[in-house]
Amino acid sequence: MDNATLTELRERLLSLKQEITIRIKENAEKVNNIQIKGDEGDFSNAVYSREILYDLIEKDRSHLKDIEEALYNIERGTYGKCHRCGKEIEIERMKAKPTAKYCIKCRAIVESGR
Repeated sequence: MDNATLTELRERLLSLKQEITIRIKENAEKVNNIQIKGDEGDFSNAVYSREILYDLIEKDRSHLKDIEEALYNIERGTYGKCHRCGKEIEIERMKAKPTAKYCIKCRAIVESGR
C-alpha cells in the first residue's frame, strides 16, 4: 500500500473514531435523560428506548475497538495485511472497509467457520 493511500485511510479512520465517540456520548446522555415514570405503557416505552440505545452504544463500541485496532496496526506497519493468510488485503476492500482484518477469500472462510 502506498503512503498516500495509507494516509488517506488513516485520516478516514480518525474521522470515524471521532464521529463514533461523539455518537456514543450522545446516546449515553439520551439514556440518562430517559425518565422511567408514568403508567405501564410509559414504563415499557422507556425500557424499550433504553435497550435500543444500549444496543447502539454497544455496536459503536465494537466498531470503535476495530478502528483503534486498525490505527494500532498502521503504527506497527501491519495494516492492510490479512490476519489469517498474511497477504495484502485488496486496496478496494480497504477503502470500502478500512477496518478489514481479512482478505475476501479468508473472510469467506472465517465467516463459514471452517
